[in-house]
Amino acid sequence: MSVVVRDSEGRTTSRYALPGSGEFEIEYVHSYYKAPATEHFVAGEDGGFELFEVSSPSEAVLDYYELEGRKELGYDLLRLVPEEPQRFETLPLIATEKGKRTLIVSGERKPFYKEGGLRHVTIKVEEDALSTELRELLDE
Repeated sequence: MSVVVRDSEGRTTSRYALPGSGEFEIEYVHSYYKAPATEHFVAGEDGGFELFEVSSPSEAVLDYYELEGRKELGYDLLRLVPEEPQRFETLPLIATEKGKRTLIVSGERKPFYKEGGLRHVTIKVEEDALSTELRELLDE
């Protein structure tokens, strides 16, 4: 499975292989509260993905999501774990230099934003063609 990033025209601009856990994050600076936040996702077997946690040092940022769930105190962050994970097939995002929206996969940081402007991107989780072919061979 991979996280696929597409531009506003729908063209694939990048593809990042997910770890075995299927987890990835999107980190940004909240535009109103000026506080960092991280959205934690996990890929589903069917290609969709779920938001299973949001973390931030700001409780106001967590409240902004308006999700029912429990808040927990982490090391230096607060965590919001929704009662029901939020499911996505695609996730459209606007990335600016101010918000610094960044994809994190296997500890590697991949910025969505570019200097001096805003960028519209869409992310999606897709199964890799090679993985599909290998699974079909193993099933025979």
